[in-house]
Formats: sequence, C-alpha cells, structure tokens
Amino acid sequence: MIASESLVTLGVRARALFEGHDIADSADVVVVRDPGRAPAYYFPRRDVFMIFLRETGKVTRNADKGEARYFTIYRDQHIVENVAWSYAAPPQAFAAIAGRIAFHPAHVEFQVDGRSSAETQEDDDPEIASA
Repeated sequence: MIASESLVTLGVRARALFEGHDIADSADVVVVRDPGRAPAYYFPRRDVFMIFLRETGKVTRNADKGEARYFTIYRDQHIVENVAWSYAAPPQAFAAIAGRIAFHPAHVEFQVDGRSSAETQEDDDPEIASA
C-alpha cells in the first residue's frame, strides 16, 4: 500500500477506553484511514495515561510509516501485550503521527465526538449512510 491511498484527518476529538476506563482523551487526535482497515486513532502522548502503558521490545516496520514500537497495557490487573504502537520518525507523508500513540481496536473502544465506535463505523459505511 502506498501513502497516497491513506486518508489522514487532523484535530479530531476522541477518547480511548480500556475495560471502560479512559486511557486517552484528546481534541488533537490524528485519524489515519488505510483501505481495508479500521481507522487508527493517534493520540498525542501528553493526552495518553502513560502510567498504564509500558514499552515492549516489539518493533515492526511498515513500508509507508516506518518503524513502530509497541506498548503493553496494564490496568486493573488486566494485561494486554502490544496493544498500542507509535512511530517516532515516520516519512513526511505521515509526519502528523510522529510520536503519537495508537491503540488496537480489538482491545480498546473509541469514542469520536462523543459517539461510540459502532456509531462512527455506520457513517463510514456507504450502504448504511445512504439508507
């Protein structure tokens, strides 16, 4: 996939919840929509409750975004490994996500502009939106 296929939206208001608890809350979220994938919400570190995250040794490389480093979440005796990631120095096309943290949607619920993930997905589905 090349960067031109991705849609990047700046300045979105969003919350990330793990087991019903806030782990990030910001009015400065960058949303990256890659074809065929759920949107990725990149939160500024200053708006992430870093006390619940620990960087792991996992590192991956994305052809468009560069090297990602991963984090494990520790909250209320629940541990989920490699649930979050961050790109320290992505290429210019993705400079807006540099140093921000994104969370895997299978483990974290997102609320965008006060609406749940399910509600925002309906807006993204052309069949539902046109109904």
